[in-house]
Amino acid sequence: MPYAILRTAKLSKMGNISGSASHNFRERKTENADPSRTPSNTTTGAQNTREVVEGVKARLATVPTVRKNAVLAVEYFIGMSPEFVKEGGNIKGYFDAAEKWLKEKHGAANVVAITRQFDETTPHICAYVVPIDPKGKLNASHFLDGREKLAELQTDFAEKCGKPFGLERGIEGSLAKHQTVKQYYAKIQAPTPELKTQ
Repeated sequence: MPYAILRTAKLSKMGNISGSASHNFRERKTENADPSRTPSNTTTGAQNTREVVEGVKARLATVPTVRKNAVLAVEYFIGMSPEFVKEGGNIKGYFDAAEKWLKEKHGAANVVAITRQFDETTPHICAYVVPIDPKGKLNASHFLDGREKLAELQTDFAEKCGKPFGLERGIEGSLAKHQTVKQYYAKIQAPTPELKTQ
């Protein structure tokens, strides 16, 4: 059975947010994206890098304090196993559920942008969220710190977004190392090795 994929990256500098967004909005050369399919990408919220940065700053202005080393935004990568696409899975339904989940978990006002990308090998979502907790504080730890919270996040996402569309959660308690968004992108962008025939 195909898997629901959820990855997170903590962004602690505006430069990191800007660099990530310029990739996601194709404002710089993106090797693994097909430019002829880029027009099929759609975005809810901020429509470009400048708007993402402005949106993050606007949300940060609503919190009492922003520590020097604070996580300013969390980048979410939401995808699925390639076989889900090959088998004609309901991508739109899955993505709709994922958008709803993000807005319920973080509060719609804190979800700055959600982009559905169809110009890479497997469709996926990239989202930027300002991690403001229910008490109104900038607090990424509330959502992401520790193995237990990350496991709960994965389980909750898989139950609410993956399971209704036939997508499974990754193996709980697996010794497999969690990949960051950056590591995942590096893996899918790596050239495919040529097969040697004898």
